This record gives sequence, C-alpha cells and structure tokens, in this order.
Amino acid sequence: MDISDLRKMIADVNAEAEETTKKLLDEGVDPVRILEDGIVKGLYDLGDKFEKRKVFIPDLVKGSKLAGKCIQMIEKVLPREKAKAKKKVVIGTLLSSHNIGKNLVSTFLSINGFEVHDVGENLEPWGFYEKIEEIKPELIAVSIVFTPALTKFEELISILKEMGVRNKYKVLVGGAVTSKEWAETVGADGWAKDTEGAVKAAKELLGTS
Repeated sequence: MDISDLRKMIADVNAEAEETTKKLLDEGVDPVRILEDGIVKGLYDLGDKFEKRKVFIPDLVKGSKLAGKCIQMIEKVLPREKAKAKKKVVIGTLLSSHNIGKNLVSTFLSINGFEVHDVGENLEPWGFYEKIEEIKPELIAVSIVFTPALTKFEELISILKEMGVRNKYKVLVGGAVTSKEWAETVGADGWAKDTEGAVKAAKELLGTS
C-alpha cells in the first residue's frame, strides 16, 4: 500500500482511504507527501471525473467528507511554522456548499503559520462581512466555485467599501470559475489558482514571505 493507492481511493470515494492514511503515517511516510500526492491529487482526480460526468454532486460531497477525515489525521502530525505574531485569515465559500478547495487552502495556511478562521460555506456577502468584522483578520480569503458567486464577490467588495473598511483588509480570491484578470478587474488584492498559490499569495500580501 502506497500513496498512489491512497490517491485512487480518494478519487473512487473508497472509505478504506482512512485506514490507508493511518497506515502510511504509522510507516513514517512524509505527511506532507501523503497530503499533497495522495489526498490533494486524489481530489483533483475526483474533480476531473465530475467534469467528465463520471461522478455526480453526491460523490463530490462524500469525497470531500472522506478527504476531510484523512486530513484531520495528517494535520495532527504535520510540522507547523513558528510565528512570533500570527497573521489572522478569515476564509469562506460564497454561495456554495462545496468545501474541498477551501478546506485544503485552510489546512496549508495553518501549516504555514497563519491563524485561520474558517467561517464555512454557503455564505452571502453580508453574512461574510459580519464574520470579517467580528474576527478582524489581516486577510480575507474567498472561495468561489460556481459562476453565480462571481457577482456575490463583487457585492462583498462593495459592502467593504460602503462600510469604510476596505482598506483594513487584504482580499484574496480563488476558485474554479475565477481568473487573475477577473480578480484584478473586480478589485481583489490577490488571486490564486491552487493551494500552493494561495499560500504564496497570502505571504506576499501580508509581508511574511
């Protein structure tokens, strides 16, 4: 049993992925490799299946939950960067219950020394704003999965401006239906296409790189 087997189990939404993750950790396999080459790539494979109509939304939901359980095991043993004063990040998904990408970004930001506050999914702009003002982070990270949420992101930016707090926060956005050009047009401070890009962008925006 190796990481490639775990990757296939995640892509196939096979519950044995949990046991395999535990075995790999017990065998001393690098947890970051398990996460990146097993869990993350497996989720990308599952996403490809969805695009090709080989699986459906319930499969994505089950896959997300399965991956989440595996990630929890991995998080317990991951080395985390030390930070004198952790920068706070609020992360959430607008208008969608899909959380695979958001959860992965949240995990990697935590590993890299950020204090991450995950405010969940299915958020409307005003509700997202209320969470932001409650937590008062240095960075807002927004996940967008479906096209209708693009306008909701623009609403969020408008709310921040109208409430006079836009300059208090850096705003990072990403997701399958987004692009760097779009992000720049609507006023985001940064954009990321994947988990690695999100961590890099967060460090650059907050001056911790």
